[in-house]
Amino acid sequence: MTAEGQRGQHVRAWRSGVAATPIASPRPARAAIAPHEPMGPVAEAAVDYARRLGWPLTPGFAVDGGRCACGEADCPDYGAHPVPGAWRIAACATPSLVRVVWRMCAEAPVLTVLGRPVPGADRLGAVSVPALIGVAALELLAKRSAASGPTVDGYGRISFLVDLGHDGDGAAEAVAAFDCWRRAGLDLAVLGAMPVRQPGYIPLPTPGFTGRRGVVWAVKPVDGRALPPLAAVVEVFDRAVRSTYPSLWSSVRAHPA
Repeated sequence: MTAEGQRGQHVRAWRSGVAATPIASPRPARAAIAPHEPMGPVAEAAVDYARRLGWPLTPGFAVDGGRCACGEADCPDYGAHPVPGAWRIAACATPSLVRVVWRMCAEAPVLTVLGRPVPGADRLGAVSVPALIGVAALELLAKRSAASGPTVDGYGRISFLVDLGHDGDGAAEAVAAFDCWRRAGLDLAVLGAMPVRQPGYIPLPTPGFTGRRGVVWAVKPVDGRALPPLAAVVEVFDRAVRSTYPSLWSSVRAHPA
């Protein structure tokens, strides 16, 4: 064989060896961040509240048919009170934290914690009244766009979410003003006002069964809109009581405490 033929034979052998040698695969690309795993409807609602409203949320005791998971046979706050200590540990407003909390308790009712700063309010509070007075107040507030805000209807009561203000003076005045109605037998209450030994809670509407009668929005919250000040809402309740219980209103006003 000539020298040139030998060189050709070596080249062919080399090429065959290269073809037979497996080519190392390139370094695998970094795995894409997996999307959030799907959650149940209650948990998704909690995350949505945190994302849109920024209110502090905490899980309540779950409900099973006619019984509250707290174990009390006739629990007065069925589906509307938090697991002990949850407001200290788990009250959170960021979607990521809310997602973590509701992964551990996917069926827990969603409660918002009152008395804390939130977007659009110095301190989140609520005025809770019997449903009959609440309906009358809703009609009056509908004529005052500046005073209308999110309102929760449930448990035979209507709760008007408000801005308690920074110093709490307005809340103290409202509490004092409502004392006369409580003495007359009407349970009007300001929740979340200082001093807060135990914070107030409002159950928020969530998918599924929450409480014995359910919880719904009487007035839905508007993203990015400030909550109405307490004073703008409270002044309506005197008129609401007057239109709902005229005889009682006249009696209380005739003999103020």
